[in-house]
Amino acid sequence: MFTEEKFQQALRTPRLARPVPEFLNANRGAPVRAIPEHELQATTRAWFDNFERKLEFYRKLGVDLSWLMDWAKKYWWSWIDRDMSYNHELYAADMRYTDVTTFGRTIVGIDDFVTYNMAFFDAIPDWRYDPLPDQIYIDVTPDHKVRTVIRYIGSGHWSGPLRLYPYDGSGPVIYGTGRFLQCPAVDRYHFNEQGLLEEGETLYDAIDATQRAGVLPRDDSWQFKALFAASRVPAIAAKIRAGVH
Repeated sequence: MFTEEKFQQALRTPRLARPVPEFLNANRGAPVRAIPEHELQATTRAWFDNFERKLEFYRKLGVDLSWLMDWAKKYWWSWIDRDMSYNHELYAADMRYTDVTTFGRTIVGIDDFVTYNMAFFDAIPDWRYDPLPDQIYIDVTPDHKVRTVIRYIGSGHWSGPLRLYPYDGSGPVIYGTGRFLQCPAVDRYHFNEQGLLEEGETLYDAIDATQRAGVLPRDDSWQFKALFAASRVPAIAAKIRAGVH
């Protein structure tokens, strides 16, 4: 049985394999401060406290969304502890999900959703998610559908290959440099009448993420400029085929 103590223990437990540097060893155009783990833990605690107050506000308006707190705790705990034993209490069997790494495809079903997430943990074994305080947005439709948007920070040391869709040996791979990575993302969740996630989406800036990890070079480097300049070739070819001058 999932308990509050399991959740509190997860909040207290450090996850990162090595100390966090003062700044990311990144290829962004400006320095990026790295958030140390004790601040990440405090951020997550503050988020759940703020979320509790938000749900209480909705309750006073006559909208009882208390089940969302139970769902959020169990969901966050399952990924931070890598325990999938409560998935049937979190997701609809035919759930649908998209991510930048699906290249426009849709993941269908719990098993494929877990496979997709585990690809990130295989590449970044100490990966942790920390929601940002006050950055959750709740929408309740006239037909009582509940939808949320959450902004959070992902942190960890990218030491292994990140396999993209379909998240096995047949898909493209991005190889990590072993650097500490920290980047923001936004998740959108839609819930069914049983309080299970039936549709979702993860959005993030892939250029930002790969530059933060040192995989993609800086925008003012010749490598970056050459990479983007290569787009001229298919652009010219397309114009020729279309008869555009």
